[in-house]
Amino acid sequence: MNAPTDRPQRIVFLSTSHGWGGLEMNLLRHARWMAAEGHVVRLLCAADSPLHRAAMAHIQSAESAGQSFDCRTVRRGFRYLAFATAIHRASRLVRYRADWLWVRDPRDLDTSSWARRICRLMGGSTRLLFQQGMQIPKPKKTPYHRFRYRAIDAWISPLSWLKDQVNRHTAVPEDRTHVIPLGLDDRWFSPINDTIQHRRQCRLELGLSQESFVIALVGRIDRKKGQTDLIRALHEMPPDAHALIVGDPTLDQLSDYFDEVRSLVKEKELQWRVHFRPYMDFPRPAYVAADAVAVCSQQESVGTVTLEAMASGCAIVGTENGGTGELLGEGRGWTFPPGDASTLASQLMLIRNHPDTVEPKVAAGQEYIQRHRREAVLQLWADLLYGQTAEEG
Repeated sequence: MNAPTDRPQRIVFLSTSHGWGGLEMNLLRHARWMAAEGHVVRLLCAADSPLHRAAMAHIQSAESAGQSFDCRTVRRGFRYLAFATAIHRASRLVRYRADWLWVRDPRDLDTSSWARRICRLMGGSTRLLFQQGMQIPKPKKTPYHRFRYRAIDAWISPLSWLKDQVNRHTAVPEDRTHVIPLGLDDRWFSPINDTIQHRRQCRLELGLSQESFVIALVGRIDRKKGQTDLIRALHEMPPDAHALIVGDPTLDQLSDYFDEVRSLVKEKELQWRVHFRPYMDFPRPAYVAADAVAVCSQQESVGTVTLEAMASGCAIVGTENGGTGELLGEGRGWTFPPGDASTLASQLMLIRNHPDTVEPKVAAGQEYIQRHRREAVLQLWADLLYGQTAEEG
């Protein structure tokens, strides 16, 4: 990786979340990558959270040998105006002599913006970096929003449409907004020597018929992920079409969506055609086993599932709006309006009945996904981290 200077950056990653979703997984992935590149990395996270446990497991692994990677715990505090928490974090930043405070969760942004300002008053020089993972569909330009967003030195969006939202709806200066794609670990790009035999093996391990037309939907079982849309689409398709749903349920406070999904399967009499499998840390076998991948999310900011499926060489049918629409644009996949099960079924039938249309779209996706390779993403991060630090001397 070419960089303007050889001095390692001192980077503090912060997340007070107790969840384990895309934000937390991607934060840890970038922390690991930065440590592997020789930077001094400290991760501040909630005690005994999934992120904390995963970080400690990494520190104790052979992969982290020789790296400067440390993990400490913090309390979440209030979301807004948590001055005591901000002062404490600012003192840590000064003590660590941090070049960057790297944040992903919007719930950590307010305290981080105060910590960045307080850090400067204490004589520190830490810059605040926010890596966007959520949409900003409405204007946020009140005086307080302006004050908070003006503290951000670098705002990183994973897709162009998200950067456009930031420029339209916030007071973050346009020259501080950048697009850097989400990166995937190298294992997603490892070649498969015998694709046909590997697919057979994956189907055998997942308990799937070798003759079925398999549609995979990977991700937590949640109302926003649209598993019921796939089930309704499957009901309109021939009996040889089967659905593989991979993921664990998310329970909300009012209902158990997983119960609704299973009730719909029973109502449509699809018990033998819908196959539920638990969360997989590395779900590539599910993608390899599938003839098509469905991304039914109502509004995905940027779908890691779509990137993983693209890297795995899958035919992808996804919702036409949001990040999925951008990823599948320019002939990289098929799209349908969110919630439109009939159109989803029609697009899946095109793949089933016209396999000759699949190869060009998969090839376009394979070319596009190269920008999400680790080495390509790390070069963009190096240009940003070193370039902006150098500007301030």
